[in-house]
Amino acid sequence: MARPNQQRTVPEGLVCIYMTTPILIFLLLLAAAFFVCLVCLFFLKSRLNRLRADAYSDAGSGWMNERGFLQKNGALLTEKCDSYALICMHLPELDEIRKFRKSADVRRTLDYLQSVLTAQLNSQETFAKTGPGTFCFLLHNRDRDEITAKLGHITEALNHFRRESSTAWHFAPVYSIHLPSAGNETPAEMLEKAHVALLHIPADKNYLFYDREQEEKTARDAELAQAIAPAIKNGEFVVYYQPKVRVSDRKIIGAEALIRRKTSREGLHSPDMFLPAAEQYRTAEQIDFFVLTEVCRMLAQWREQNREICPISVNLSRTSVSLPGLADACIDICSRYDIPPAWIEFDLREELLLEDLSRAKTLVDQLHDCGFRCVIDKFGSGLCSLQMLGEIPADAINLDRSFFAGDNNNRRGRYLLENVLRLAAQLQIRTTAVGIDSDGQVDYLCRAACDTLQGFYFFKPMPPDRLESEIFDGSALRFAETERNEQMFRGEVKREQKPAELVGTKKNIVLFSYNPAEDTVEFSDLFSPVLGNQTAFKNASALFRTTDLVHENDRADFFRLLERCQRENGWVENTLRFYMTGGRYEWTEVRLHRERASSEGIISGALADMSGWKNEVNRWKEQAARDPLTGLYNRAYFEQNAKERLASGKYPSAALLFVDVDNFKGVNDTYGHMFGDDVLCYMAKQILGIFRHSDMIARYGGDEFVVFAPSIEREVLRARLDKLYETLRFPYRNAGTEMRITATMGAAFFPENGADYETLLHHADCALYEAKERGKNQYVFYEPYMKGEEGGL
Repeated sequence: MARPNQQRTVPEGLVCIYMTTPILIFLLLLAAAFFVCLVCLFFLKSRLNRLRADAYSDAGSGWMNERGFLQKNGALLTEKCDSYALICMHLPELDEIRKFRKSADVRRTLDYLQSVLTAQLNSQETFAKTGPGTFCFLLHNRDRDEITAKLGHITEALNHFRRESSTAWHFAPVYSIHLPSAGNETPAEMLEKAHVALLHIPADKNYLFYDREQEEKTARDAELAQAIAPAIKNGEFVVYYQPKVRVSDRKIIGAEALIRRKTSREGLHSPDMFLPAAEQYRTAEQIDFFVLTEVCRMLAQWREQNREICPISVNLSRTSVSLPGLADACIDICSRYDIPPAWIEFDLREELLLEDLSRAKTLVDQLHDCGFRCVIDKFGSGLCSLQMLGEIPADAINLDRSFFAGDNNNRRGRYLLENVLRLAAQLQIRTTAVGIDSDGQVDYLCRAACDTLQGFYFFKPMPPDRLESEIFDGSALRFAETERNEQMFRGEVKREQKPAELVGTKKNIVLFSYNPAEDTVEFSDLFSPVLGNQTAFKNASALFRTTDLVHENDRADFFRLLERCQRENGWVENTLRFYMTGGRYEWTEVRLHRERASSEGIISGALADMSGWKNEVNRWKEQAARDPLTGLYNRAYFEQNAKERLASGKYPSAALLFVDVDNFKGVNDTYGHMFGDDVLCYMAKQILGIFRHSDMIARYGGDEFVVFAPSIEREVLRARLDKLYETLRFPYRNAGTEMRITATMGAAFFPENGADYETLLHHADCALYEAKERGKNQYVFYEPYMKGEEGGL
């Protein structure tokens, strides 16, 4: 019998499990998802922290970077900036270590620098690395003396690294200091200003405080550099030319192209008013290419006119020298006018070549490959390296005027110049002496075997139309008419000798052989009218003792020299006067040597002409006109010379400047008269560095100086005085003492402010008094309402 269907029953516990399982699974999944989210958030936070750390730290060294420094100190610099100084430090040696050493040496240096800064600074004076070799930090101090002392301690501590490791580096960090003011600038602007000051630290200093005037100058320079291209387009730049004259026959054989900027408001600007800014902001190559273009255009016109062609020199700026495609760019410009590259000479400043001789040689080789000529310009103006002549295949050198003017007018300077000329001749390098403006320089350089001369003695810089009328006789290059140029440009008395007589046929060195036993002498060349037409003589003693060959006051010295030569080994020498071609005595180096191998004791001699330089008598006369302390002209000579120049009627314009050193009595009283004397010499040097060689500068008395500048316009004098004040902004240092020396100046102009010396001097003094009334440390040009002190001078 079948059983009936029975309903299955599920236990209640099992039913509960069935019902809760989905919920448990959901909860487990939710917990797993939450855990995954927590893990992701953890890794995301770690990643963000790592990214934040990377953003605020230097990748290579791990130091805090500029962004981190500003983030950490932003509030501090905003709220309490008037309690802190912001310092930027540059360590130039770090670049050398990175270049020549292993990365481990760089790391050790940075670690040591970090330890030094940590030890020298407190917890609030944080530091950071803001660039390659550049660092910044805070100092909780505003006292300038204490700040500079602290920086000195940091430098000293940094150099302890030499004793603690095997490094041979001496660290010479430079520091720029900015003292921020509350509410006027953001932290980023504060740091930027400290970096700006770092770019303007003078070569002879290791620190510089930020100066708002420097910032304004930087802004002006940047604006000036950016205006180069528009100025070229608007025709503001013009090219002037200064011819070069061959020594041997006075023929014009070339010219140098010189850039000028002409504005309707300020007139003609010299290169030093715009070229430094253009070089700093790397726009100077636009000027160089403009000059080259103008030169090529002029040479193309000369060729069309069938004129005789002479090479033209074009100066290359620092910016152009660093361009990788310079040679190709120059070839492109020449090709536009179908100008052979051999017609162009590029003047490369010595200082730029010395910075990297290998790169300089490569550049010269590239220019030579294109057919250009290369000239080392301002040779000897700085740390002249004679080795450079052997390494760089230059075609010519332009000798800086420091070789033969000013302090180099001495025997050592002459020997140096003549040896450079001798070395250049051996290397087949042409030589040009620039800045020539006197008979003595011309006469000496003729005898010293210099090839070419350039300067105001022959020609001033001139525009192209004037150049063509001056250097061409028809279609041929003419010979320089030195007397006419001298009268036109220098306003001085005519020379007693004609150009042909100056060139002459004399030799720089005349050799002779003297036989005491036979009393005979034989000269290698005819050099004196006394010799007539013969070079061999009997009765040599009579020739030397009774004729005009040796100056009567030097004959005894000449015979004493002969006696010394017979007694002593080696060469003996003296400086004596011999009668030379041209009808005058000239100082001559006399060198004698007895040939020991000769049984007759024959004496070999050499006469080296040195007449181009002042003799001792002229030196004594010069000293009588000089102030013994500063070396400037004295008051008596200045007054006499200025009166004569004004009375000559040869100057259409002139300026007389009175200069007074501010607060000089306080300097003497505080530091003593020796210190004060050094301050006066310092001021004399600054004035000499600004004015022209043709200007007359004198110490008038005490702390007063005077300057007579012929043929100068107001704006030119204003530019020179602005440059002088810019120079005086830098502190004067003496034996650990540093101060800023200032001066007050007044100027009067001829003929509008006076037609004679006394009136000009009085009016310049009135302008000086007006400048003092306005607060000193400035210059004022005379105006009729100025009366000066009661009673005048």
